[in-house]
Amino acid sequence: MGSARARGWVVSVLSAVVAAAAILSPIPAGEASAGMVQDGTATRGKDVLIFKDGRIVEGRVLEETATEIRFEVKVGTIAAPTVYRKADILEVQRGAATDAPASPAPGVRDERRDASPRVTGDPGAPGIYVMEMTGRIGRDISVTPIRNVLEDARQHKPDVLIVVIDNAWQFGDGRDAPDDAASFGQIFIAEDIEPIFTQEIPQKWGYSPRIIIWVKKAMGGACFIPFNFPEIYFHPDGKMGGIGNLIFQYGNTGDEMVREKLFSAGMGHARGMANHGGYDPRIVTAMARTDYVLSYRMVGGRAELLERLPEGPNEFLLTNDGTKDEFKDTIQALARGEGKNTLTLNAKVARDLGVSKGTVSNLDELLFELQLHRRHNLIEGRAKQIWERWGKDITEGDREIRRLMQEFGRIQVQGDYNQRSAARAQQIRTLQRIQQILKRFEEVASLGLMELEGVPSPQEIDVIIEQIRQEQMKDKR
Repeated sequence: MGSARARGWVVSVLSAVVAAAAILSPIPAGEASAGMVQDGTATRGKDVLIFKDGRIVEGRVLEETATEIRFEVKVGTIAAPTVYRKADILEVQRGAATDAPASPAPGVRDERRDASPRVTGDPGAPGIYVMEMTGRIGRDISVTPIRNVLEDARQHKPDVLIVVIDNAWQFGDGRDAPDDAASFGQIFIAEDIEPIFTQEIPQKWGYSPRIIIWVKKAMGGACFIPFNFPEIYFHPDGKMGGIGNLIFQYGNTGDEMVREKLFSAGMGHARGMANHGGYDPRIVTAMARTDYVLSYRMVGGRAELLERLPEGPNEFLLTNDGTKDEFKDTIQALARGEGKNTLTLNAKVARDLGVSKGTVSNLDELLFELQLHRRHNLIEGRAKQIWERWGKDITEGDREIRRLMQEFGRIQVQGDYNQRSAARAQQIRTLQRIQQILKRFEEVASLGLMELEGVPSPQEIDVIIEQIRQEQMKDKR
């Protein structure tokens, strides 16, 4: 069936549905007029809009003019007012008797099942690209997949880039790590990632999209990334921290001035990231230093930071000096996530301190907070596929290296001269294959985040290969 005939068939079916609905549920007199109508009816059922393209949207008419209808669409617990052009609407059903208007024609999208007030295919609406950074920082969340995803995003020219951070916070054996587990040293991973967003995007794209960070879990090195951006939102269960071991990296003995210089050097870039995003660097200090005391009080709806213990009921402790025995967190406090030796931001504290602009449970709520819920194009890019492919390639690389190491161990240099020469050649080929995989995933392998126990580095492989070649040169027929 041709597209024109299909549209005609859809409109015919919908017209019949509308006619039947008009008989069963006539429009109350006086509810519509050429001027603006305020809909004050509170007890009737839902209103239904049937569009000429076959879409069906249910909600409540708020206002109506000769050219537009202002319509309230409810998504979960959020009511989102949206303006539609009457020229696009085939019929308006007011106060439908049931929650389910007539089913759409076959092949017609039913927006009752996707009630987000989302406009797609509108060239005037802001384009939104969503990338989710999941997995282990340094292994899954690494420069190569990030660059690959952003290259895909660049081709779509989005106006808004939403970056969801939800990294795995685990020990090496796979167990979930508590809030007080700390990896300040992973800052150098964030130092590699940060310029991709702050420098490479404007250089390669030719413009700077609006970048939104949505924190679900940003722990360890991942917690530094959001600080570079002025618009951060938190999931209700969101956490941001896991860097509270700075002073232990350099010990707590020796010359105090030397230690402070080391601490300052370690904190320099972290505080710079906070300054770049417009955040008070004392927040980062409280997240990183166990010996730092910080409290806050709310003044005029904003947090005032205090580098001391609370002195009144309206002041709240963020961190105390955990190097002192009387302030060390107990096991029970840590188990409850109530430790005060280092700061881990949750949704409430992040909102109080002005780090988070809001708390949202899903993408629709985030778009509502960003005032993008009425009109936007949600770009269907390849971010998820790119991210998953990288993770699979890393896993396959782990597996292949283990197989090749076993193969190398089975090669015996024995027999006559030709057999010995062939065995050495096989050793070299096997080592070179291992070296190729290591170099491909160097950004991950160099961090010890591949399963490389007993595997030589690419530089060590060069030495081993040279030794094998020297042995071959010394061999005699």
